[in-house]
Amino acid sequence: MNFKALFFTRPVNNFKAIDGIRALAILWVLVFHGWIFQFKTFTDLLSVAAQNPLLVWITKGDLGVDLFFVISGFLIGTILFKEYKKTKTLNFKSFYLRRLLRLLPVYLFSMLLTLYFLQDNGAERWPSVWSNLLYINNYVKESYMGWTWSLAIEEQFYVVIPFLIVFLFPKFRNKAVLFGILAIIPIGLTYYYSVHIFNFQIPFDREIFGEAWGEWFWGYYMLTHLRYGGLLSGVVGAYLHVNYSKKVSLFFKNNPNKVVFLFILSILAFIFISSIPLGQTAPLEQSIFDNLSQKVGVYYEIIHREIFSYAVVFIMMSCMYSSTKIVQPVNRFLSAKIFYPIAKISYSAYLFHVMFMEWFFPIFTDLTSGFLTNLQIVLLNFVISIFATVLVSGLMVAYIEEPFNKLKNKLTKKKIVSVS
Repeated sequence: MNFKALFFTRPVNNFKAIDGIRALAILWVLVFHGWIFQFKTFTDLLSVAAQNPLLVWITKGDLGVDLFFVISGFLIGTILFKEYKKTKTLNFKSFYLRRLLRLLPVYLFSMLLTLYFLQDNGAERWPSVWSNLLYINNYVKESYMGWTWSLAIEEQFYVVIPFLIVFLFPKFRNKAVLFGILAIIPIGLTYYYSVHIFNFQIPFDREIFGEAWGEWFWGYYMLTHLRYGGLLSGVVGAYLHVNYSKKVSLFFKNNPNKVVFLFILSILAFIFISSIPLGQTAPLEQSIFDNLSQKVGVYYEIIHREIFSYAVVFIMMSCMYSSTKIVQPVNRFLSAKIFYPIAKISYSAYLFHVMFMEWFFPIFTDLTSGFLTNLQIVLLNFVISIFATVLVSGLMVAYIEEPFNKLKNKLTKKKIVSVS
């Protein structure tokens, strides 16, 4: 096994900036979960992050999942739109076979690992493993491997989007109308759930893993019909990239001032939304919404993920198409070589890290609580779990993901953009 080639040689068909976004997404999720799974043990220490403007981003790691959604929507959309543009149809069998060989083997392995790392909890939830196998676990309360709800949303998307492209897209001469309808649906449903079903008050001020948090998490946060906006935004970007590449290129080339303005606006939207705590995981001593009408908080909750996702799409496409002085430093940063191996292990890391953290944190905390400070324990818990995640994920990529990727490419006889 040539590990150097596997983890440090980037395929020529990869979008470099997207590798960087994917790497930042998994790093953000890892930091977030490193915080969240220690919060109840070290509440006084870790609650600082929810109030400190410079640390709030740690508590907003749920947006890392939205980054994954945008990337998946764009890459899968690009593959499908290219094939449809060339053949006016899609090879459904080949597409679903590629997806299953890409995602399922390491997922099955992770299900077995969970039995060991979560021990009694894993065995207790094992009867619901069927929901993971069918990728509907985001609709099954207390499902096995609950943290894989986002993978269920992506798989449901993979099932639906080819049919939309083949059977629904041709019926709309103006594709903007179709995209507009699809974009409004999750926003409208989020409003209905937030206002009429749950009557949410913003900020949520939930206590992590508490009863109110569980109701919010299982009954609202992870539902596909409320969360597919990020995937759709990526599909919109893919549609423009594949079908209007020349027009998009001319737009970025001939409108540098407009591009810079929209790019800066997108960066600011990214930073702003990443810096506004909504109290999903910890009660807030003070909030930006405290002195505002409750309607402001409700409307922000309803649309902020969509705004975030489309801002990411514009940043991503700017890196692909623009050569302006404002965009290029960001593009160079996201295209840095160090991000590729992190992006490479992101899928396996997402599957593995939660089970390891839930298993390791209490063990290490009990062993060291007598002679290390709380801060030292928190930091060592995090560092060791990251190291273990990188090591195990790398092995999962090398000995499970990669062999099945080769089998996938052999069976389908296609070279495609690598996706997770």
